Amino acid sequence: MRILLVSNYYKEATEAAAHSTVELLKSQGVQVVEVDNGRETVPEQGSFDLLIVFGGDGTILRAARQYAITGVPVLGVNMGTVGFLSNIEVHELEQYLPDLLNQRYRLDQRMMLQVTVHQGEHITHQGCCLNEIVVRSVDHQLNNLSVEIGSDQAGNYRGDGLLVATPTGSTAYSLSCGGPVIDPEVEAMVITPIASQIISRRPMVVGADKVIRVFSADGRPSLIRLDGQSEIPLEPEAVASIRKADHKLNLINLKTTSFFHEIDTRLRRSEGL
Repeated sequence: MRILLVSNYYKEATEAAAHSTVELLKSQGVQVVEVDNGRETVPEQGSFDLLIVFGGDGTILRAARQYAITGVPVLGVNMGTVGFLSNIEVHELEQYLPDLLNQRYRLDQRMMLQVTVHQGEHITHQGCCLNEIVVRSVDHQLNNLSVEIGSDQAGNYRGDGLLVATPTGSTAYSLSCGGPVIDPEVEAMVITPIASQIISRRPMVVGADKVIRVFSADGRPSLIRLDGQSEIPLEPEAVASIRKADHKLNLINLKTTSFFHEIDTRLRRSEGL
């Protein structure tokens, strides 16, 4: 078995945990491909069998965008504050290591989103994400966006912007904007307005087989953010098409607790910050 470790070079503790885990894994006869801290050269895709991510949700989101397409199982080891996407705490890793190495775990398949930006007939940008796609103005002014769902007009959204979230992302930015919590086993997208000027605009759950098209209603440029970490420009004449990605993130679940128990626990933890 070949394992890739992912850490966050902004947080020394995650790098230290990753490097100490290298020695732990070597003592078990496991080959570690390398440690990806976000600054080094990306390993060749498909050259590893397992991914262990040390950090908070931000580090897991980066790893998901980068490696989910390989289909490799991913274990999130929480070293952040809340850790919605993590399965175990860092001090539990050695305890769960035998189960991990012998594949005694469940895989939770998490839906991801893909956005494609078209300028006329040309594709200018593409990207995938795990949590949400946010469309906002580039100058922090009022945003006026037109939305189509499939072949249907869904109307205009005026306000600070809008986001399209996965069930996984429903507990993140979308939740803070009034969106619903969705079971990650459900395949759906949530359209959530951000500080809408139109009172009737409420969060809306859309089937995962639909394509959501977003474009400017007033000829102003916008900015697309993926998981709050990477950006894509949306020019005045461009259209962003958002749909379910062809691949999913395979999250390792070593524990028997349910999503509903975990989400209650972690939401309560976040309230105490």
